[in-house]
Amino acid sequence: MTVYYVKTELAPANNQLAAYVYFQSDTAVRYDYKVLRRATSPTSVDFVYTSEELMTDTRSEIKIPVIGLYANYENNVQFIFYNQAGEEVYNAITAISTREQSYRDATIFHLNIEQTDPDVFTSIWGNSWLMTSYCDGYDRNGDLRCYFSTPYRNQMLRTHNGYFYTGSDEDLRWYGRCFYKIDILGNVVLEFDLADSDNNRFTNTHDLEWDSAGNLYMVGSDNPDRATNTLRQDDWILKFSEQTGKLIWAKNYSREFDNTQILNNSGTNDVHLNSLSWLPAGTGTPEAIVVHSRSASLTFGIGINDGAILWSIDTGGYNPSFPSGAGAPRLDTTGITQFENGAHTVFVTQNSAFAQYIDTAAGKFVLSLFNNHSCEDATGKAMYRPISEDAPADTFTTAPAQVLFYAVDLVAKTVTQIGNPLSLPNDRVPQITDFMGAVFDHHDYYTVYTNHARSFFIMDASGAVVATVYDVICTLHGFPLFPGECYRARLFDDAVLASLVDKARSVAAA
Repeated sequence: MTVYYVKTELAPANNQLAAYVYFQSDTAVRYDYKVLRRATSPTSVDFVYTSEELMTDTRSEIKIPVIGLYANYENNVQFIFYNQAGEEVYNAITAISTREQSYRDATIFHLNIEQTDPDVFTSIWGNSWLMTSYCDGYDRNGDLRCYFSTPYRNQMLRTHNGYFYTGSDEDLRWYGRCFYKIDILGNVVLEFDLADSDNNRFTNTHDLEWDSAGNLYMVGSDNPDRATNTLRQDDWILKFSEQTGKLIWAKNYSREFDNTQILNNSGTNDVHLNSLSWLPAGTGTPEAIVVHSRSASLTFGIGINDGAILWSIDTGGYNPSFPSGAGAPRLDTTGITQFENGAHTVFVTQNSAFAQYIDTAAGKFVLSLFNNHSCEDATGKAMYRPISEDAPADTFTTAPAQVLFYAVDLVAKTVTQIGNPLSLPNDRVPQITDFMGAVFDHHDYYTVYTNHARSFFIMDASGAVVATVYDVICTLHGFPLFPGECYRARLFDDAVLASLVDKARSVAAA
């Protein structure tokens, strides 16, 4: 029985800290590999991947996608092969150098991660990577382990079944004229067709979600250039087939927003849909995609068959009559004690701290919201105007961001604020970001990212801070209006990373 190394192909696609390593075997085998931790990274651990599939084709080379290489380093990767009986038949280290790689001038190679309790931090962070919307990824020691040479505008920062989904970057804006499913190495697996049957073209922006059948939903726009737009902005939801990339339907919500108010720091006619989240069907409550509008501070559910509005929540407190003429119930918000203002990442949360409010079969769920406190007067009241009017010259303030939680009962048609708002540490850096920012579930914790302040936190549902990263999550290639910043950041846990390698193996074998 013989297994032998053939060659290494460094950075075969966009990810510069990845490689294909080729082996040959004369018998059926499976393998593990370990990117051995760097000696100068004391809290780092080996990046380990275990293949479950037995490879029986002895005529073809075994093409192994390796991710998690260190930048500017002579990496040691240990490969272990096992035969069909589970016996070890090969164990050797292959050196893979990334010293000749090129990096953007403002690349951050190491993050300083502050921990309040090392044991708690280790158990929560584990082998996760902190990923930014430029596809830069950092391990728990703060070392760069994923780096795309051409950064995508990956605003949504979502994975699904082991793939990334990302827009193109022609305009140096957040409107992608093209949209792709890619693997973790950066290989394009599928390009979605951003056109309807009449060849009307769309651009993607802000967020994605999937329904129970695996269909993809996308926030879209019919005009890629915000500067020259005279129509309603970011007001489309597009539904695609995940298998073919073809558009199933496209719905424009301009008319539903005819009589709404928007924040004064929004552009004229700016609907600005910015968050999508999935809600399973319950008894008497249909499956829905939860949609949020930043400018109007509105949250509503749409049906998966045609995008019709099913219900709405005036989460900002200044659009009680939305939607106009749609006939969908407006949920009672008298249980909200603090309304959001220009929020982001309005998602259905699964945190067990709110288990008593969660029963999707009965139409009960909880929303977590990154509340930007985007556009307020001196008393904290939202400053708004009709959507079709130009912004006034009134001055406004942006208060420090926080996270809010709302319990929704679709049967009782009520919304109640629950828990305590999560206030972010403001003693060192004011956590102020009028646009962008994010809160994501991470098991029973939350990861919180403030865009303008460039800070990242891991917190529990009570607001206790587990880890903090200050003023480092940025890049030279920022958004034109906000240079040196990225849209979102979150943790990809070891299960997500394993699924990314699983799919990269499928792509490599194709």
